Amino acid sequence: MAIFSWGLGLRPAHFADWHVADQVPVLELMADNLLHHSGGPALWHTSQIVRRAPWVVLHGIGLNIGGKDSLSKEYLSGLRDLCERFRPRVVSDHLCFTQSEGLQSYELLPVVRTKAMLEHIVQRIDQVQQYLGRRYTLENVSAYVEYMADDIPEGEFLSEIARLSGCGILLDVNNVYVSARNFGLDPLAELNRYNLDAVTQIHIAGHSIKDDFLFDTHDAPVCPEVWELLETVLKKFASEETEKGPTESDIAVILENDDAETALPTLLEQLNVGRRS
Repeated sequence: MAIFSWGLGLRPAHFADWHVADQVPVLELMADNLLHHSGGPALWHTSQIVRRAPWVVLHGIGLNIGGKDSLSKEYLSGLRDLCERFRPRVVSDHLCFTQSEGLQSYELLPVVRTKAMLEHIVQRIDQVQQYLGRRYTLENVSAYVEYMADDIPEGEFLSEIARLSGCGILLDVNNVYVSARNFGLDPLAELNRYNLDAVTQIHIAGHSIKDDFLFDTHDAPVCPEVWELLETVLKKFASEETEKGPTESDIAVILENDDAETALPTLLEQLNVGRRS
């Protein structure tokens, strides 16, 4: 049976609070923040704070795994350096593309879900895992557009990538809910498409609503419906519906919040809601 460890994303707005906190949970480090602050304050604060954390995971946004541009050797080199420095149990990025022909979108854009794209991503994941010398993990993104060429549901698409490449799945429960609601789908049915045996980490977060459209903004409390979906996931891990047996490492359930105005005690209390459920 999988063991779950609850944690938070480490954000600069809370550096001072973490330095004096009574306890530090599992922390998720943002790779891109650290890559762009080599030797700077963010790297120093992170290095000090993680000494008190039981363990960490590393999460990025700049890999561009679904793009057609060559994978950045500079980015991968920096990622490998961070892995050597912080020894994360999980290293992840998003199933998306962020740039094309050198032009940066600054968005996590969903890939077209076709057999050809699946094969393209598997080949690129193989490159990443060979370069890093370790397993990599991909996260499902929230989507606001669909492609006419899509012919594989997202959960099945990511699960097949994991099967063929050996990569892990970072299951973002809020993203499942947001995408399903935006396209008139049943969130639970979409959740059931994911192979839980490949899940190495879980995300939960809050979202915003505008004109009945949901946006994954990470600036609000987790809604009751997302908590219910998470509870379903955790129960599946505890049941015979998943073959995942004893694990060498826990599965981190990370609460994401990018709102600098939200105080750390508030986030810790939200995390306790999950622990008590």
